[in-house]
Amino acid sequence: MSNERIVVMSGAPGTGKTTLGTFLAESLGFPFLSLDVIKEALADRLGTADEEWSDLMGDTAAEIVFRSSGSFPAAVVEGWWRNQRRERALREFHGCVEVFCRCDPPLAEARMRARHAAGRHPIHRDVINPARLERAIYLAETVVLLGVGAALIEVDTTGEVDRLRLLAEVQATLGPRL
Repeated sequence: MSNERIVVMSGAPGTGKTTLGTFLAESLGFPFLSLDVIKEALADRLGTADEEWSDLMGDTAAEIVFRSSGSFPAAVVEGWWRNQRRERALREFHGCVEVFCRCDPPLAEARMRARHAAGRHPIHRDVINPARLERAIYLAETVVLLGVGAALIEVDTTGEVDRLRLLAEVQATLGPRL
């Protein structure tokens, strides 16, 4: 699989991966493969249960993202690449363009709490076990970029992101691959 036209969104929960990934996919005309969207669809069909089930659904969604991304000539992929998913992402997305999202850790926590309060899908571990929200700051403080290769674009989403500038940077990075 050639990864030259795959844009990988990375970062901790609550840092803006989905928001910016959706924008980039729509602007570039690329498919958007979101781990959470797939996980939620799986749960809608297979049901919800405990955190272990949530992890299984997340790992299954990641597997679908990994396998599907190679089926498209270009795509934006987004997910929380943690634990074994991280190791797999490093292999599968080697040579991709990475957009690493970060923000002030208290803001990541506030965003996570806001989506939780707004009715986040019940398959997610922070809904099953709200005590997980207490780890949001830690996750935002300790997350590291994947470092998958071709190019790295770091975006601080603490303030307003200049989306057109980000798009231009991604387009320039993809260059003739577009």
